[in-house]
Amino acid sequence: MTDGEKPNDPADEKTVKADFHIHTPESKCYGDPHATYEQLVDAAIAAGLQAMAVTDHNTTLGIDPMRKLAYDTELAIFPGIEISTKAGHVLAIFDRITPVAELDDLLDYVGASHLARGDGTIPVSDPMDEVFRKIDERGGIAIAAHIERWPTGFLHTKESRRIKQRIHSSPYLTALEITQPQNRDLWNKGQMRGFPTRHACIQGSDAHALEEIGRRPVFLQLPSLNLQGLRTAFNDYEDRIRFPEDIQHDS
Repeated sequence: MTDGEKPNDPADEKTVKADFHIHTPESKCYGDPHATYEQLVDAAIAAGLQAMAVTDHNTTLGIDPMRKLAYDTELAIFPGIEISTKAGHVLAIFDRITPVAELDDLLDYVGASHLARGDGTIPVSDPMDEVFRKIDERGGIAIAAHIERWPTGFLHTKESRRIKQRIHSSPYLTALEITQPQNRDLWNKGQMRGFPTRHACIQGSDAHALEEIGRRPVFLQLPSLNLQGLRTAFNDYEDRIRFPEDIQHDS
């Protein structure tokens, strides 16, 4: 904390319902290629989301249209990409004001070919943990996507266990997106056999259709609705990240 800077006032913080894994028809595998950006924004608001990341496969084309439409709403759009690697998929999340050109530069930097743009089946040339590093270098957050899902979660790819352990232990990996929430405590506490590094966990809808938006949200207590706020939540995940079942239990 710098001189003169005030500590966060808990009264200024808010709990945000978020989904950090949303696709648009710019992903070639999207369910309805005729869905509009207006419909996506409306569906997110109807689902009660207050923050979401646009994370199409190896492309940024959906980001600015979504940001423009959500600008005068209470829905915060974080620009992102779902980057395909040989060892699994990665969610790259950036600050809300980050220009799309910076994300396009990242795609070039990690070796995304022209054919890969919008196509989640074509991996970039860089290894998964190197993609983590380059996301961090460019100021973003790297999240390992749907880690238990075959064949694109890193736990269920054909890579060796040694490589999977290297991926999991990367200092540039910010969080895990899990699809088996009952294992969250094991990942949080570094108690999953062979994977001792502690990590924050989130879940996401991986929505490829309007009706899927917001189906697996998380609730984050944020000091600010920007990337620094997300970093704070991921660093203090035990107190700041909650799943829907936690909310139901409290009520």
